[in-house]
Amino acid sequence: MTAAGEPVRSDPMISVIIPAYNEENFIGATLENVEEAVGTYREKYPYPVEVLVVNNNSTDRTEKVALAHGARVVFEGKNQIAASRNAGGRAATGKIIAFLDADDHMSSNLLIIVHEMMTSGEYIGGGVSKIFRDNAHPLAVALESYNNLARRVVGISTGLIYTTRETFARLGGFDETYYAAEEGYFVWNMKKLGKSEGKKFGNIRDGYVIKSGRKFKELKSPALVLTWLKFMAFPWKLKDRKACSFWYDIEDRK
Repeated sequence: MTAAGEPVRSDPMISVIIPAYNEENFIGATLENVEEAVGTYREKYPYPVEVLVVNNNSTDRTEKVALAHGARVVFEGKNQIAASRNAGGRAATGKIIAFLDADDHMSSNLLIIVHEMMTSGEYIGGGVSKIFRDNAHPLAVALESYNNLARRVVGISTGLIYTTRETFARLGGFDETYYAAEEGYFVWNMKKLGKSEGKKFGNIRDGYVIKSGRKFKELKSPALVLTWLKFMAFPWKLKDRKACSFWYDIEDRK
């Protein structure tokens, strides 16, 4: 038994899954941040934590940087965030899985909170509050403030999406017909499944994920506004890769 009164596990309790496409400039710092959170977690719960990077057909040194930082790397050749998340979910070995973006950082207490919520038996899974770095684009901050308000009304959040590997499989993973907003549809379906089974959706507020907001700097503000208005007016465009090029590489916008 551990100091926390739980049996020792030899397999990972948590898998942190990080999809990455050409993220060599950011993935190293993200993995260092995750390792700090893992260290804090293991001070209380001395279970293995798997850090898994999904190399989403990168053409740069993303995989080499991830391996140098001790991450396990799996490959996904389809350039799509939903496919990349699904490849990580299928390959993960932890009982609990949590999805983090390649340029995100988490608070040091977050894995402890995820563990305690998911081992309580009360939650189907959940999400985490998001904040932006100090130098983030003002529009990114404004839109996220609106999104946070909407999430409070609906009762779901994203940030770090967490659930059990079993629930991920039951939900069929992320919907690969979407090229963006796939995480929103996933957590909505997860909340519905939880409600049918008498379990809650956990919105963590005493831990957080820090977003860089760097994508917002790639387009001028008018283009950003038009992009968001387009998806609000025509949500089916989220299934059009060309329409969703804002989230993909610059060559996809041609």
